Amino acid sequence: NTDGAFICHCDVGYGGDGTNCSDVDECAGGTHTCSRYALCSNTDGSFDCMCLPGFSGDGYNCSDIDECTSQPPPCHGNATCKNVAGSVLCDCLPGYIGDGVNCTDVDECANGSHNCSMHGSCTNAPGEFRCQCVSGYTGDGVICTDVDECAGGTHPCSPSGGACTNTEGSFNCTCRPGFLG
Repeated sequence: NTDGAFICHCDVGYGGDGTNCSDVDECAGGTHTCSRYALCSNTDGSFDCMCLPGFSGDGYNCSDIDECTSQPPPCHGNATCKNVAGSVLCDCLPGYIGDGVNCTDVDECANGSHNCSMHGSCTNAPGEFRCQCVSGYTGDGVICTDVDECAGGTHPCSPSGGACTNTEGSFNCTCRPGFLG
C-alpha cells in the first residue's frame, strides 16, 4: 500500500503481475526442493515430494532402503543379494540357475557339464556334484587310474597254479600250464 495507490503482488507459488496470478509449476520448472530420489507433484500454489520406491524419507531427504536386509528376503536362499540405489540385484549361486528370485539346482550329472572321469561316477547334490572312481579304479573321481590288482595282491586267483592278468578296471585269472580250474 502506498500513498494514494497500491501495488499488487502474487502470493508465493503463483506468478503474474499481481492483478492476474496463476499457479507456478515448480516441478516442471525445476524450482522444487525435492530429493533427486523423489517424485515432485505440483499442487495449487505449491508442490509435494514423495520418495521413489526403494527409498524412504520425507520427500525432501530420501535414503536408500537396503532391501537385502528386509524380511522376507527379496532373493532366493541360494542367491546373492546386492543392494543398489532404489533396488536390489539377485544372482543365483554357482550350481543353481534362475533369475535370483527363483533358483533351481543344476543337475550337472544329467546335463553332462560335470568333469568326472569316464571311469568315475557322478552324484548330483544341491548346488554341486561329486565324482567317485568306479570299482577297479582309484583317484579323486576326476582323475581315475586303473588299480593293478595283480601287483597289489588283491585278486582272488589261486596262489598255487593261478596266474593273474591285469585288465583295464579289472583282472583275469587263468591257470598256469599243468593246472586245471
